[in-house]
Formats: sequence, structure tokens, C-alpha cells
Amino acid sequence: ATGVVPPGIVGNRDKALVPPEGDLAKAKAFLEKAGISDLTLTIDYLNNSTQSTIAQTVQAQLSQIGITVEVNAQDSGSFWTLGMESEGARWKDVQLIVNGFYSLPDPYYPASWFVQSQVGVWNWERFRSVRFDELSGKAVTISDPNERAKLYYEMQDLMEDSGAYRFLTHGANPVMFRITQMQAATTPDGNPLYINFKPVSA
Repeated sequence: ATGVVPPGIVGNRDKALVPPEGDLAKAKAFLEKAGISDLTLTIDYLNNSTQSTIAQTVQAQLSQIGITVEVNAQDSGSFWTLGMESEGARWKDVQLIVNGFYSLPDPYYPASWFVQSQVGVWNWERFRSVRFDELSGKAVTISDPNERAKLYYEMQDLMEDSGAYRFLTHGANPVMFRITQMQAATTPDGNPLYINFKPVSA
């Protein structure tokens, strides 16, 4: 994945700022420069096969540079409150998270969870950027897809530059309609408005 906006959607980046290949020598040099050794981190994830595989891969990769990772599988009820400040102080102990969600076919939806007002709600990384918020507000007012895409490119750059995110993969959320049968209606972020679907004239 190159960001939160998936392929086929306005704002999907061709590539991430940080290439997917790791650089062990550079990583070790960063740790040495920071004076860090014998580091142990925890990674929390929703207990399913995909996220378990991701967590174990992160664990194995970080072990190559001397970082020990303890994996914490969470059931659904526990995981989905992990970063929420309204659910207690557990969020203060979160270090690494395998987080994921499904999206709708508009870039606003996958980017909307990372504005400052979502910190402690769904923005568990506590990413804060005034510029990101400005771009998020402006992007929904632009109808030209090429101009709109530029804003979402920058928003994802800001997320990646923060160091709080490593984009790994996209899930699947099929959204289907047949224009030969019905004219679809959605909110600006892609949620279907079934009551407003209309038959297409012959």
C-alpha cells in the first residue's frame, strides 16, 4: 500500500515516500545514533490470521536490528477500544498497532479518521497536523478529480512524514451497482443512499 487511499480511488499515490524495502544498516545506524539498545516494544493487533501474520512479520523483521517485539492478540471487543481515551487509560500503553479498516469509494472516507478531532477516538496514533486538517476540509469542496487528488497526495505525505504510519496493505470492500438497472446515489464520502436510487430510463 502507498497510503490510506486504495488503488482505483482519487488520491491513490503511485508510491510511498519510504520504499517498502527495509534498510537494515540504516536502521541500525539510527538506533546507534539515538543510543538505543536492548529495546523491547509491544504490538497489538486484532486476532485474525491476516493481522497475526503482519504482527509476526514485524516481530521477525525488527529482531534483525535488535528490537524485541512482544505480540498481543486482542479480541474484537478489546481491540476496538484500545486507542479510545473514553475507554480508560489503555491508550497510554499502546506502542505499535496493526490497524486496518475498510473504506468507501471516495478518498474523504479513509482520510477522515486522521484529523485532529479524531485523536483519542479513531486516530489512535495521535497524529496532529493543522495542514492535514486544512487539506481535508478543502478536498471535499473540489470536484476536479486531478486537483482533488493532489490534496490527498499531500495528506498522505504528511501522515508518512510524521513517522506514525507504515502503510502495508488494503482490505477489500466491494461496492457494486448496475447503471443499466439503477442510478446510484451516495453521500460525498461514498455511503450508498438506497432510498434515492432511481430506475434508469430505457
